[in-house]
Amino acid sequence: MARPAPNRLLRVNLSSGTVESERVPEAWRRKYVGGKGLGARYLYEELSPDVNPLGPDNALLFMLGPVSGLLPGEDRYAAVTKSPLTGTFLDSYAGGSFPTTLAGALGDHLGVLVTGAAEEFVRLVVEDGDARIEQADTAGLDAAETAEAHDGSVACIGPAGEAEVAYATIASDGAEHHAGRGGAGAVMGSKSLKAVVARGDSPEGFPDLRRRYAERYRRDDTGKWQAASGTVETVEFADETGVLAARGWTERGFDGAESVGVGAVRARTIEREHDGPIPGGFRIETEAGDSVPRGATAMTLGAGLALDDFDAVAELGERCNRLGLDLISAGNAVAWAARASESG
Repeated sequence: MARPAPNRLLRVNLSSGTVESERVPEAWRRKYVGGKGLGARYLYEELSPDVNPLGPDNALLFMLGPVSGLLPGEDRYAAVTKSPLTGTFLDSYAGGSFPTTLAGALGDHLGVLVTGAAEEFVRLVVEDGDARIEQADTAGLDAAETAEAHDGSVACIGPAGEAEVAYATIASDGAEHHAGRGGAGAVMGSKSLKAVVARGDSPEGFPDLRRRYAERYRRDDTGKWQAASGTVETVEFADETGVLAARGWTERGFDGAESVGVGAVRARTIEREHDGPIPGGFRIETEAGDSVPRGATAMTLGAGLALDDFDAVAELGERCNRLGLDLISAGNAVAWAARASESG
């Protein structure tokens, strides 16, 4: 499906239950293009400086760019809002299949702006360039269970978002991708928005350009490194260069880095997460089941907690993902609690 030139925005008010389509001012499109820039401008126009991040007057935007889903590497969306964790501007990103499906579902729209708050949990279904609000029957389910309960590509919150934990994430692709930093999931929970369900065909893109990009990327040193190891390679690199923080940032370097790094991942690999021009992570087998570990998982939940048991690190990461918790903030919070306990 060819994607029309996007020049509109869907505006959703969960308090009134209304959905409207509006044209993005031409001057804004030229100046800010899309994504973070355009989202920031909308926040500037919509919010007062003292707005409560978890109040109905805060806005949450799911933003794309004009070539989202069309080119390699353009498979991300930006969650833009006022952060409940920092009280300032937040732009948090996630990739995977949800953004490209959302691009197809939105048609000529660059994103969705959500304001207000529903009385009970709802889901927003985006399809054929429009959206509708439906009652959600998935409240209380974790992020992976919520995704499985819907027909379509899903971005949702888990129990952490429902509880408005300040570092809750927005999970997508069965809780394997997360807009993780800053608490966008808590904002979604405060609005009683359990899920955004995108239904549609991914845009056709530019196949010749994608092919040339893929060939060039695979010859590049960075491309070779990412294809061979993924982000878990950074664990041992950080340890070797003396920048790996351990035991809640009280030590530099971690003796167990190899136990939770790329070697452990390669030994357990089942398959690649996907085999596109820019390869994804490794799907591995652990005692807790299949998972896709990232470098941040091993650094924060492994080295950060002085935990060199790979299966335990993978299980902690999987629990964070299903709960919809930012594992970096969660790991640092647990490390701080451990230090406080040790110090009496």
